[in-house]
Amino acid sequence: MLASRVAGADAFEARVALGGAVAIGGAVALFFAATGRPGLAVLGLPIAAGLGWAFGRRSRRRRAIAKEPFPIDWREILDARVPFYRALGDAEKRRFELEVRFFLDEQTISGARGTPVRDETRLLVAASAVLLVFGRPGYRWSRVRDVVVYPDDFDEEYRVASGAGLLGIVHGQGPILLSERALRHGFENPHDGENVGLHELAHVLDLEAGGARGVPSLMPWKSVRPWTALVHAEMARVRQHRSLLRGYAAKNEAEFFAVATEVFFERPHALRERHPELYAMLCEAYGQDPASSSAAD
Repeated sequence: MLASRVAGADAFEARVALGGAVAIGGAVALFFAATGRPGLAVLGLPIAAGLGWAFGRRSRRRRAIAKEPFPIDWREILDARVPFYRALGDAEKRRFELEVRFFLDEQTISGARGTPVRDETRLLVAASAVLLVFGRPGYRWSRVRDVVVYPDDFDEEYRVASGAGLLGIVHGQGPILLSERALRHGFENPHDGENVGLHELAHVLDLEAGGARGVPSLMPWKSVRPWTALVHAEMARVRQHRSLLRGYAAKNEAEFFAVATEVFFERPHALRERHPELYAMLCEAYGQDPASSSAAD
């Protein structure tokens, strides 16, 4: 059932990609015809064919992956380490697993200088990404960012040392850097409101909306203005020590959104009770209501 839904979604995307390729090829042909070079118009056909093949490659790869069994040892890791996954029904677990497979296939996750990292660490990175967008079936993470995992905290010179200061960072046009120790801690303590994987990937969602403004790409356009006003009001509450969110949320709008995301998924009942409007808008953005899950705090 799940594989057939994936095939259907990817077939639709392939048709859209083919249509776009044909349109581009047609535009090339018309350009040459209009500029008095009709002999070159035939180039539109191979251009359309090449673009169609390139655009459909990701969909073809995903359809092939959907037919493969999920590794049993990976399933055991997710069940032991990711409460969100553990609370899902069987069908949704299979969807979560498939999205994990897609993420791991399409993203580069490595240690510093390209060294390999453990499967468990790679799975926790992927689980962070899948968890965030699980309420938006069909969402596809961009493939332009590598994920680099350091064994412990690191400083601004990327020197590793316990307590060095940085647990994670996302460069505007570069990689996602994570502390493995902090990543593991986040999943070992699922109700403390702190998870560096969720935090940094929330920044990526923000950047994909056009910059680090604290407005996630998942948010409906009609909600952007009320969201921005709410963020400023909630940041004032943080500064006044009247908020469930930790003080770092008051640094700027981008950090507010990332911290609020951590609390939304890890302390949803408390957030809904103390900040109902903030909780409701995050439900709208993420398409999820974590307070109704059996994995909630």
